[in-house]
Amino acid sequence: MTLDLVRSDLLDRPGIVHAFTTRTGGVSEGPYASLNLTRSRGDEAAHVSENRDRVRAELGLDALVFATQVHGRAVIRVDGPPKGDQPAGEGDALMTDRPGLGLACQTADCTPILLFDPDKRAIAAIHSGWRGTVQNIVAATVEAMGEAYGTRPGQLLAAIGPSISAVNYRVGPEVVAQFEAAFEVTGGIVSPKDPEGGAHLDVGEACRRQLILAGLPETAVWRSRACTYAEAGRLFSARRSHHQGQSGLFGGQAGIIALTADD
Repeated sequence: MTLDLVRSDLLDRPGIVHAFTTRTGGVSEGPYASLNLTRSRGDEAAHVSENRDRVRAELGLDALVFATQVHGRAVIRVDGPPKGDQPAGEGDALMTDRPGLGLACQTADCTPILLFDPDKRAIAAIHSGWRGTVQNIVAATVEAMGEAYGTRPGQLLAAIGPSISAVNYRVGPEVVAQFEAAFEVTGGIVSPKDPEGGAHLDVGEACRRQLILAGLPETAVWRSRACTYAEAGRLFSARRSHHQGQSGLFGGQAGIIALTADD
């Protein structure tokens, strides 16, 4: 089965390869079917390894690089492939200026973001759930790329991959309060509150605004409208699995970006 990959026209240019993976084209079974790229939720290790190898081969990469994601704002600089299958470190963003390394951010409702600096030839992959968004891992990554590679925000291109849509993502009042504290304007990010004080949350839109606030032009930010919760046959969703009585039993897709050896 061929891989079903989501791509952005904005990042379809010489010097890089990128993709947002889906469920299609792997060997995993049951709740992990079929292209699960996540090791931490009980899938067979051999299946995950095969799935990762298929993605790496499809994109023509030397290696895929993953992080141990913790819903924080740490940014990991990657100067070479980790040994074996080890993660590059603990954090929720990866960045590099080395070709052939596929930086991967794993998601199953959270927002994956890929960044490319065509001027300095540097890239990043960001995992931004609601906690990482409140902590503004987007700004932390843009700043880290500036310090490491001389990246200027106005030169960056960004692609926001499939994530859970607002209509399928109600959060409680404690989460609403954190977004109200983090954003001066929450219209379009947080819906009107319900009688319990909860609301529907659009994390992808919050990330889009953070990219613009970090200095990216609006025209330099692309966003997928695919919803991980709604598209059960195509995308993994943590919340959908929980609502189906299978809490914790779900796979993960990934946003992946890499520099190529030739411009």
